[in-house]
Amino acid sequence: MTLMFQNRILNIFIVTLGLTFSSCEDPELDALMSDYCDCISASRYDDSKQMECIEKMDSIKAKYEGQPRKIKVVLEKTNECY
Repeated sequence: MTLMFQNRILNIFIVTLGLTFSSCEDPELDALMSDYCDCISASRYDDSKQMECIEKMDSIKAKYEGQPRKIKVVLEKTNECY
């Protein structure tokens, strides 16, 4: 193979790898979990917020039902809230 062809294959591989790793981010899930963590923090001092936090988590779990990787992220981020 020529050097030019090898470089082209390497560039395609690097771009594909970069896109694969960047596509794992989910800004919507991050925002939902940030909102949930804020709710948990507020509920430590206000018992009336506990039900609101439970409802937020229920809606997050329902939204990502059947998506095990997303649910794993939810569990990991939930642990970070506490």
